Amino acid sequence: MQKDYLQSLCGHWQFRQADQSQWLDAQVPGCNFTDLMDNGLIPDPFVGDNETKVQWVEQKDWCYRKAFVLDNALQDCAKVELVAQGLDTFCDIYLNGHKLGSSDNMFVGHRFDCKAWLKQGENQLEIHFRSPINEVRPLQQAAGLTYPAENDKSEDKLSVFCRKAPCHFGWDWGPRLVTSGIWRDIYLQGSQGARFEDIHYRLHHLDDTKADFEFALDIQALDDFKGMLQLDCTQAPELAQSLPVDLKKDSNKVRIPLRLNNPQKWWPNGLGKAFLYDFQFSLKRQGQTLDRQTQAVGLRTLEVINEPDAQGLSFYLKVNGVPVFMKGANYVPGDSLIHRMTPARLATQFEAVVAANMNMLRVWGGGVYQDDAFYRLADKHGILIWQDFMFACTLYPGDENFLANVRQEAEYNIKRLRNHACLALWCGNNEVEMGIKHWQWPQKFGYSPELYERLKDDYLCLFDQCLPGAVKSLDGGRFYLRSSPIGFWEEDSDHIGNHHFWGVWHGEQPFSEYQRRVPRFMSEFGFQSFPMPSSMARFSGREDHRLDSPVMTQHQKHPRGNGLIQRYLEADYHPPKDFDALLYLSQVQQAEGLRLAFEAHRTAMPFCMGSLYWQLNDTWPAASWSGIDYYGRWKALHYQAARSFAPQLLSVREEQEALLVWAVNDCLEAIPAELSMCLLDFAGDCHWSSRQDVTLAGNNSAVLTTLNRAELLSGGDARQLVLVVSLQDSQGRELCRNLHYFVPPKAQQLQRPKLDIGVQALDQELTVTLCSDTLVRHLYLEIPGVDANFNDNFFDLLPGEQKQVQLRLPGLDAGHIQALAASLQYQSLLDSFAQEALCS
Repeated sequence: MQKDYLQSLCGHWQFRQADQSQWLDAQVPGCNFTDLMDNGLIPDPFVGDNETKVQWVEQKDWCYRKAFVLDNALQDCAKVELVAQGLDTFCDIYLNGHKLGSSDNMFVGHRFDCKAWLKQGENQLEIHFRSPINEVRPLQQAAGLTYPAENDKSEDKLSVFCRKAPCHFGWDWGPRLVTSGIWRDIYLQGSQGARFEDIHYRLHHLDDTKADFEFALDIQALDDFKGMLQLDCTQAPELAQSLPVDLKKDSNKVRIPLRLNNPQKWWPNGLGKAFLYDFQFSLKRQGQTLDRQTQAVGLRTLEVINEPDAQGLSFYLKVNGVPVFMKGANYVPGDSLIHRMTPARLATQFEAVVAANMNMLRVWGGGVYQDDAFYRLADKHGILIWQDFMFACTLYPGDENFLANVRQEAEYNIKRLRNHACLALWCGNNEVEMGIKHWQWPQKFGYSPELYERLKDDYLCLFDQCLPGAVKSLDGGRFYLRSSPIGFWEEDSDHIGNHHFWGVWHGEQPFSEYQRRVPRFMSEFGFQSFPMPSSMARFSGREDHRLDSPVMTQHQKHPRGNGLIQRYLEADYHPPKDFDALLYLSQVQQAEGLRLAFEAHRTAMPFCMGSLYWQLNDTWPAASWSGIDYYGRWKALHYQAARSFAPQLLSVREEQEALLVWAVNDCLEAIPAELSMCLLDFAGDCHWSSRQDVTLAGNNSAVLTTLNRAELLSGGDARQLVLVVSLQDSQGRELCRNLHYFVPPKAQQLQRPKLDIGVQALDQELTVTLCSDTLVRHLYLEIPGVDANFNDNFFDLLPGEQKQVQLRLPGLDAGHIQALAASLQYQSLLDSFAQEALCS
């Protein structure tokens, strides 16, 4: 739509509690919680234990209003619609006292024809939101049962009746903040005769020489007329064309078949450029442009191979005909108050994803379908998206009203997302099938055998008929998975499809189980850690810094979480010297534990073809499974993911008395290289070394060599030795490196280092150079008060090695950066241990 025909209604609004008379300032997009905070009526629920003090908000109704004067350009339009892209959740919409319509689904955008009710001068738009809790309680009472929504932090489990972010009602990593408000853009859109209702890109054939595809356009016309449709493409101007169109009133279907010779393909991150073609569609009548839309297209084929094979049931992705190992994480809403996820915050997150060598994110089913900006960034950076529908960890109603609401939701979001090159697959729900089989719902919730069978029939109606039917009709050819996972860790069925492995953490099994329990595709696994002290200080005081404090308890949503972190630490690490050291050690443990999983998954390719850990990000500041905390600070896990997900990986695995040196190469071409191995003591003396020429086959994992552990360690002290393995290419550049230790950290005899640190300040960047006389483990660098991440951190520094790390500081000059560098701090594994433990 031409800019002149749009009038934004975002920005300043007013709101009030429905049973009060005073109107207060509000911001749109927004929600009642942030508006109450901005007016000083509630404390920040993310700070301290304030979450408990704001639970009354969910019980109230809220009214929002905005006064506006209609833009001149819209006054002459033949049709004007109010477009609300996100209304959360139960509300009625009024314009100048006339009811335009209602909404009962947070995930659906709406258009309301409003031309007849607009007037010259001031107009008044009001939206009345009803409490989600009070709205659906009668539905729960009528159902006569409690649904097994165990993450819903209430007795009556009302979340299942709301088409609203499930995690708003609480989860084991996030708060309960049941919001209401206008959470996405709202605007007026005028039409002078016709507009593009929908543009659907469809690929028919793609190879190196040509691409055959089409656009199927739905054009809504206000009356009959003959016009022109102009198509342009910035990257392929030869595709430009003007087509006469004979439009009839209401809906018109127009197909534009295209052939592009020598196409550039879209590739996932790490395999090539995520090339996009930018198309523009213009609809004209008598030289006047009525509407204009753009569509970015990535030319690529994608198949999900999920079929029986000699090893069980496969699960992997083929992109452009090539099997690709998926490296990435699960993504949860970036903020519990979802509207606060700005395009800038999203862009920063995707920069972190690319820096960690990922090629896939799973948009998990207990949150929201992400904003358009999220998928545009995924297209741009070559990050494939596993897209769940928003259902997780419970059964759901199966009545026709509920199903009709879901059909509307599915249609809206499938149409919104289906053109994106990043979109890899649709998944009906998260873990519901696992719950049906293993979570003892009949016993917990008192279901009779007959009732449970009916609930399971409702499940099949929703996930075997409703959702796959929508995918088939609107996004035919895209893979649909009914429920993730396919195989269950409780059954030891690793050969069957994709898995969520929670033996480590929930099952309290040792980290070594990651090496034994390797599935065909791992789409969830993880371990918790705490934020570092700099982040902890932003939501808690020093007096709160004990694990049993009310604040720490409030910010730990897993009932056994703090105890589990401590128990796992006791197995491998000395006791921490203080609370800050505990925070640091928790991150080291998380990274080291998941490193075993990353390496086990990647070295098992092609049996295993995916490793998506839980979870990339946080929705609020807390102890959680995230690799990036709420404030954007990279944890040790994110840095480890970057190392473990690099295009080439070396891994050393102990199997009885053998040391197997594995190499993984994700690139499609073979790489000649030199394998260098050196057994160092912690002071830097080499006890054994070897070099050999190797060839890394493309898109492959293989054992390069096998060493005898006893012979390698003969005459040495395993507590003071590390095996360093590295690969150099033909130009001598290091492709990858890994370090293998022979005993747990608490048995390693680390020494106090003499650490030389040099800094170089340039405009917008700080470089830190480090060198040590002895091994330094998990060296962490930080400049207090600086919200930026070094390009590497929590790394091991070998004795005598010189290492450089960079910190990008956009907008700062060299002088300012030099001043900041004076406060550089560092910490290592040895620094975190209690002195008495080291002396014992």
